[in-house]
Amino acid sequence: MSATGPDKERQMLGLFLVPGAYLRVLAETVRQLGYNDRVLYEGLDFTPEDLKSNDSRVFVTDAIILAKRAVNLAGQDGLSFMLARELRLTIHGTLGFAALTSPTFADALDSVRRYLHLRVPFLSMSQSEAGDQVLVKLCTEFEVPGLYPFLAETVSATLILLTEQLLDREDAAKHGFALEDGKLPGVTVRLSAPEPPWYQRFADQLPVRFEYGQPDEMMVFPRELLEVRMRLADAEASRMARDQCEFELQKALKEQGDIVLAIRNMLRMMPGPLPSLEAMAERFCVSSRTLKRRLADRDTSYREIVESVLKDRAIQLLRYTNQSVSEIAYELGYADLSNFSRAFRKWTGKSASEFREGGPDPAPEVGP
Repeated sequence: MSATGPDKERQMLGLFLVPGAYLRVLAETVRQLGYNDRVLYEGLDFTPEDLKSNDSRVFVTDAIILAKRAVNLAGQDGLSFMLARELRLTIHGTLGFAALTSPTFADALDSVRRYLHLRVPFLSMSQSEAGDQVLVKLCTEFEVPGLYPFLAETVSATLILLTEQLLDREDAAKHGFALEDGKLPGVTVRLSAPEPPWYQRFADQLPVRFEYGQPDEMMVFPRELLEVRMRLADAEASRMARDQCEFELQKALKEQGDIVLAIRNMLRMMPGPLPSLEAMAERFCVSSRTLKRRLADRDTSYREIVESVLKDRAIQLLRYTNQSVSEIAYELGYADLSNFSRAFRKWTGKSASEFREGGPDPAPEVGP
């Protein structure tokens, strides 16, 4: 649980804590499918009893372990769709209430996009328009090998089921979006994984079609659907719920303690190329100017933190893989090999080839 001692390697930032309620429901769903859910908790520092508290939080590292065990046990039984059905509105707390009472579906999407990190730190959302469609893309915040297809399928199904439940049916019909044979017209979910064998068992129960083998994870909505009112639209109640979400967000940021360590931990879990200062500031829900100032207060900069992470990663790849220098440069996000070569010589005093041939490793950056 997040109440454990301040072991620095596990001092994840506040946003990297998962609500215990989600893990409790996941374990209960595994049990409903006929498996022993107790094995999910083996070796972890929390129990099913710990997760009963509404404000319980679990380190994302422990959450990943539990989720992987659950998928190994029950993934083939359609655990993702079963779990999505069990993740009812009340489990999402103030974020669910903010969405429910939003004036329109567009406002609800905005709340989910901004505060998704408070509930699912594995993922972020971006939104764009393409003609008469709105594309809501899911992006992984860091690598979770073997788990990402399950997370993408579960989160997409959860959001779609809640959308169908929370839209004002009468107003939706006025906008041309009346349910047709239990389906929400014009809406699809696109996932990059191959179609799993369990999908057809659930297809008729889902309000939209899931398309697999696609380039990206995204939900596609008709643009006009965003104008539809929510079932319990109440602008003042939604504002209050958003204010509470904002309070939770700022509290999480304060609880992270060391901003430099927090950013470094986040960057270490991300594949290259690493995000810009502006993109990182958006993840922290502050302006780039504010983030730059906070780092300056710690006598560092975002560029310095990024370079320390890239240096450590480059050293590991050179020492422990057979990848070529060009492949390593590309993996780290360098479009030009010469730029990587200059950066590596600045970090170590050697070229990448010379470093690989021998010599002691420079000590990796482990602290702020």
